[in-house]
Amino acid sequence: MQSVSGHGITLCATRVVNNINNYTRSISLQQSLAPWLGRSRLFRSDGQSVRILDSSSGRRAATWHLNVRCKSEPAVVDVSSQNVVTPSHAFVDGVLGVPQQNAEKESPAGISDLIFLGTGTSEGVPRVSCLTHTSKRCPVCWGATKLGNRNRRRNTSLLVRYAAADGIRRNILIDAGKFFYHSALQWFPHYGVRDLDAVVITHSHADAVGGLDDLRDWTNNVQKTIPIYVTRRDIEVMSKSHYYLVDPSVITKGTAVSNLHWKLITEEPFDVHGLKVIPLPVWHGPGYRSLGFRIGNVCYISDVSEIPEDTYPLLENCDLLILDALKPDRSSSTHFGLPQALEEVRKIRPQRTLFTGMMHTMDHDEINAYLEKVGQEEGLNMQLSFDGLRIPVRL
Repeated sequence: MQSVSGHGITLCATRVVNNINNYTRSISLQQSLAPWLGRSRLFRSDGQSVRILDSSSGRRAATWHLNVRCKSEPAVVDVSSQNVVTPSHAFVDGVLGVPQQNAEKESPAGISDLIFLGTGTSEGVPRVSCLTHTSKRCPVCWGATKLGNRNRRRNTSLLVRYAAADGIRRNILIDAGKFFYHSALQWFPHYGVRDLDAVVITHSHADAVGGLDDLRDWTNNVQKTIPIYVTRRDIEVMSKSHYYLVDPSVITKGTAVSNLHWKLITEEPFDVHGLKVIPLPVWHGPGYRSLGFRIGNVCYISDVSEIPEDTYPLLENCDLLILDALKPDRSSSTHFGLPQALEEVRKIRPQRTLFTGMMHTMDHDEINAYLEKVGQEEGLNMQLSFDGLRIPVRL
């Protein structure tokens, strides 16, 4: 038995093969698990071993015993043969990721979840203008019309299912943009999400706050109110764009709009149901301030054109970086493009990076193939995120 290193983990593993007595050998998980993925289903166990069943007979084919030697990547992702998201197989403390289509609705006790409700631009993908174009066919947008296609993207939004110390899971939403309700319709039933314990706002653009009115479904039918964590500058904008939500005294009596409890935040750390949230101030265009957030060792920056120098210390020792990457070839005045995003990853050096906020020129499979090549050359672990992705993390 020997240690094997790869993509943020160092572990020892021994394979026990049925019907062969006293036979063990050292293995590399990335190479040795790959042949099983095409014909077998992987089942999560207690973190000490992973059992593999042959899909045709249902009999146990092999068992992998795991012993994690150092801190692992904070992510568990899809490892099915048809939908491999990462160039390696990621772990949380020795627990192997299960295929997305067979995934549990939530992680074991003590492990939180990140659920990507949206990973696209303000207009989303596909674009109507592409689908109605009479002389030019956009392959990404047309592909995104197919069920399950990972190019289908709604406004950037992340649900943090926080496994609190009291054993209760708290659902903390980052941004509720124009497509939020559509995202919730698809992913809340899928993952068994009902309550919303808090909403944290990155900035006051429509793709971050345009869905606040839709929270009426929750405050009328599920819970009495929802706390909204927002800066003073952003609530001043919303006092005009969402005036009836900020000042409910103007509402006609009996009107069932969202009942929101506004909580002002600054650029200092704040607490949400026992979870420490550290704001990551960034520029989202000249003179326009937006916030990313650090939660544990997860750093989320969805809308950024420049990271100020005094924000970089807050990004140190980041396990998982979720970063804006709008276009494949260049940045815009308000968003990182992929080249600039890659430069930031090289500077920050997280254990793993997932890009978000992609427009229709970013094909999921093509960009991921490119990122895998760059990652192998430079020792970086990077992929595009996609709507519906669930990642268990320890917060």
